[in-house]
Amino acid sequence: MNKEPTRIQEELKEGHSVLTFTSGASMEPLLHDKKKKNATHVLIMPVAEECKVGDMPLVLMKDGRYILHRIVCIKKRDGKIFYQTRGDNCIGSEYVSQEHVLGVVKEIYYKNKTVKVTDEQYKRYVRIWMKTYPIRKLWMRGRMIISHALRLLKNIYK
Repeated sequence: MNKEPTRIQEELKEGHSVLTFTSGASMEPLLHDKKKKNATHVLIMPVAEECKVGDMPLVLMKDGRYILHRIVCIKKRDGKIFYQTRGDNCIGSEYVSQEHVLGVVKEIYYKNKTVKVTDEQYKRYVRIWMKTYPIRKLWMRGRMIISHALRLLKNIYK
């Protein structure tokens, strides 16, 4: 683990907010990778209460990775709270315990714009994005099948 995630974890545990960049493509089209020209930055606040469906918590996974995905479902089991999270650009989900949540995104900065998670336009985006998941899942699976078939055909006709 490099120093940046460790510093973020320490700052959040001390009750401080953290401004950091995002990496990876799992939350596109909302969040963009730090390697791209217009990288996204997020303001992460320490968790003050239970997260809600639609929130984007920063989670420390058991394998040491950090993920920033959207909560799509909340379950309670044996007195513990578990979140089902999924990247906006993903088909699969993760199940994480509330105790692994370090903080939650409160603001997003992209292309000189600030988006607060309390803004009505943002809330509308989240509702639409979550409701269209079955269609997007079907679309992504179809793209994967076609891509795989094209690779097979390409290998056959080499």
